[in-house]
Amino acid sequence: MKAKLLQDLAKYPLCWFFLRKCVEDMSDRQITADLAAEPDMSLLQHFDKPEQMGGLEQLFSRTMETFGLSKEDLKRKAEFNFDVYDIRNFESVRAVFRFANALSEVGFTNFVLIVAQGLADFMATRGGQRWFVEVKALVLQTKPQEFEIAGKIGTFTVDKFQPESRNTADYVENVSRLLARRHVPDARQQLLRTVEKMGAGKKMAAIVVNLFLVDFIDPENLRLVETRLSGKAGGEWGINYLADIDALVFLTNQLYPFPGT
Repeated sequence: MKAKLLQDLAKYPLCWFFLRKCVEDMSDRQITADLAAEPDMSLLQHFDKPEQMGGLEQLFSRTMETFGLSKEDLKRKAEFNFDVYDIRNFESVRAVFRFANALSEVGFTNFVLIVAQGLADFMATRGGQRWFVEVKALVLQTKPQEFEIAGKIGTFTVDKFQPESRNTADYVENVSRLLARRHVPDARQQLLRTVEKMGAGKKMAAIVVNLFLVDFIDPENLRLVETRLSGKAGGEWGINYLADIDALVFLTNQLYPFPGT
């Protein structure tokens, strides 16, 4: 099994460079568990899928261009050990790469990875203004579920944040609570520490939906999430979790910025 996985991986030079050691060192138990996991929480299941692996290859290539780094320097400076199997943190580093590349498409330049524990992920410049950026991955794990439609039972894939009610407002509430509990407060503290350590700069908190599932948050509802997080919804949502943050930006299949939050 490992030989076949490495054979598939070898078709993609950058994926081979970043991931070969990880796969070579995986135990049989790790390989079995990864292949049995849901697709969005598996590394190995994608190796024989050219569209997905081609996308990952392009992600590495584009990120090297964005930061102006060789593959060796990118592997060394990224806050992730590519040689060790760790799917959750691998998802986090891919989120950083995806978000930096997306910013580079809208006028940001001078990207620099911040290699320091507890600070923002990277800094970049737009219009002469320095920005510190902290990226948090929102991993929407999926599950198959049966639905009755027109008297027939069908199985569809849904993400695990969807409430039993199937109510959109409940769905927005679930995602908002998750972000308010961990993602946004952590990002805020890291951004504040970065300004304290590195000097003035605007602060951006980024929420990135995982690489293989980019369409599960309806963009029309992101403003409702931001309204809750900024304290503008009132009532139970009267706390401004985004205090001191200059921009909250979501990345699903495209960027959705909320400046001035």
